[in-house]
Amino acid sequence: MDKKILAVVAVVAVVAVVAAVVVFTANGDKDEDLPNSNNLEGRLAVFGNANNDDYLDSRDVDYVKQIIAGEVEPIYYDCYKSYGGALVKRCLADANVDGKIDEADVKWIERMVDREKNMQVYFYDVDAVIGSCTYPLTTAAVGYKSNYDSMIILGAVDNVKYVCNQVGSNGGNHQNDQGVYHKWFTVFDGAECFGSRFTPDYEVFVKEGNTPPSFMLSGTRAWFDPNMEETCAPIGIDVVRLPFYEDNWTVPAIITLGYLLNHEKQAYEYAEKADSVYQTIEDALKDVPLKDRPLVFASYSINSVSGMHGGVHELVTLAGGRTVIDEGYQKGSLDGEAIYAMDPDWIISSQYFGFMETYEDHDSCQKAMYTQYGTTDGKYEKNIVMTDAYKNGRVLLFNQGVYMGTASYVACAYLANHLYPDKFNFDVDALFEDYLSKYHSDWKAEDFKDIDYLELQTYLDKKSEFGI
Repeated sequence: MDKKILAVVAVVAVVAVVAAVVVFTANGDKDEDLPNSNNLEGRLAVFGNANNDDYLDSRDVDYVKQIIAGEVEPIYYDCYKSYGGALVKRCLADANVDGKIDEADVKWIERMVDREKNMQVYFYDVDAVIGSCTYPLTTAAVGYKSNYDSMIILGAVDNVKYVCNQVGSNGGNHQNDQGVYHKWFTVFDGAECFGSRFTPDYEVFVKEGNTPPSFMLSGTRAWFDPNMEETCAPIGIDVVRLPFYEDNWTVPAIITLGYLLNHEKQAYEYAEKADSVYQTIEDALKDVPLKDRPLVFASYSINSVSGMHGGVHELVTLAGGRTVIDEGYQKGSLDGEAIYAMDPDWIISSQYFGFMETYEDHDSCQKAMYTQYGTTDGKYEKNIVMTDAYKNGRVLLFNQGVYMGTASYVACAYLANHLYPDKFNFDVDALFEDYLSKYHSDWKAEDFKDIDYLELQTYLDKKSEFGI
């Protein structure tokens, strides 16, 4: 390749939040200097999981004893005591996070193995910050679609006592001003609304007659209120920030939240289904060098290079593709000429329509998606028509509902089928149908045909019907 593109002053304080609905773009990543949340090797990101697997059990106690005896070497990871603070090294065997691995950690982990209630547990959060909460988590306040899905997956619907106004309504009765995601999450109709997830109304939690939730389920501080911990602590609310779409970490986020909620069985059931895709891909490609993998240009609107911590970049890496960032390109805006010079083998694009997005009915949603893709100046189709990938039909469209969150293994299977047709033949529709039947049983995969994931040719065959 010759070219490279280039404070709590009052408990009731209302803290402004950065809009989490906005996906990371070239100029919007505020976490350049923070470790990614997939810094850890294991998937249960709680301090006390000493052997760094998916389980908190007696093997962790034995492992700490081996470390103390000098029989095994502890593994340390980069993390932060506070967001934006100094980088420190910590080991998951250091259960009480005091910087030492000793008998105190053995006793601490023994209590964790016994699932002792009302004890403090530390975890590694989405921003590589050491978070803490009281075990087990109970009642929740939740915002953002993938966070709601996580509570459904874990069988913790009844734990959700507060929702944002994208699911509830400002009046809290779901009869007026229903949120845009309400149709997907009617199971939470009994919850009270705490207002915008961008600017949470913390006063709701302390008003007369209300009981504050055990925890706020949130995401990265770059998009959700970075002062949430300071605001919520005096009310007795823990803040749990886990990566349900960032950094290839959806499964570990479910496993970690499953432990913290004491809903581990449901977490492992989900992990088994997702692993049937992820692990299959990893095993099949373990001997394929990165340089020999298909080059995939992943972009939300095909006018910029997307990077880690956003969703669409993660999809490529999980499906076994080689990203343009792997080739030395930098995140940033670019035009059709630059994409042509890049010469990717495949192009994938995001659409903000479809499953769990702007959806009224199938046909109107499809029209909106096709119109956006085909008529937007300087983006989408117009930026790639000269590329060989486009000419060869190697362009795939996804909506955020199937690649940016807990259903992401579905899109991953679809992409892997196309990147490696000689290696994979996942029944993607069956995977999606299974996901919906388990977690959104009012819907079927057919309701989203050619909206959830589709090839370029499908779009080309139908776009004339919409006058594109």
